[in-house]
Amino acid sequence: MNVTPLGDAALLLTVAAAPGLVASAAVFAMDAALRAAALPGVVAIVPAYTTLLVHFAPLTTDADALIAAIRALVPLPTPPPQRRWHVPIVYDGVDLAAVAAQLGLTPARVVALHAGAAYAVACLGFAPGFAYLTGLPPELHVPRRATPRPQIPAGSVIVGGQQTAIMPTTLPSGWHVLGRARLTLFAATRAAPSLLLPGDQLRFLPITAAELADSVPRCEVLP
Repeated sequence: MNVTPLGDAALLLTVAAAPGLVASAAVFAMDAALRAAALPGVVAIVPAYTTLLVHFAPLTTDADALIAAIRALVPLPTPPPQRRWHVPIVYDGVDLAAVAAQLGLTPARVVALHAGAAYAVACLGFAPGFAYLTGLPPELHVPRRATPRPQIPAGSVIVGGQQTAIMPTTLPSGWHVLGRARLTLFAATRAAPSLLLPGDQLRFLPITAAELADSVPRCEVLP
């Protein structure tokens, strides 16, 4: 594990060297260990694909003491994901046919591949509640649009490069829209504002447009 100071109040922990955009189990393990340890002075922990950013209060602890405490936590066991989400989705996105044609597939095959995969939340970024999901089948890896759209509606299920995601709010994006879901990914008034968290698993459940209004994401706690 490499530890790099960032200014006088943060450390960047590189805990894995996974190639490409593969979420690292080591990142999730270190994140869980740091939160459980509740080290003095740590004020925020931000997981990414292969790194963790640890913010600390310089008046409470110093970088050397914190680095020593962090290194004492390893080696780490790899904890299993704690939650699995089942998200209903209507596959009627404006880009479904174009993505299928670009990949040499039928729209039905794109739907089958996308809905048949198991995804993991690697990290949050870009916008509040935006979860980068890894696990997109290689057959669906597609370059982003040459020209981003100025507005993609909230709830849109999108793909870009090696990843898929759900739009938390209406935002610009160059990712391709495959469908839509009905869920609130971010609410500042919730105890945990972001619905999806790093380490969560997710599966998409195809439904019809008539079923969308009554659809509810389901979460199961894993052993």
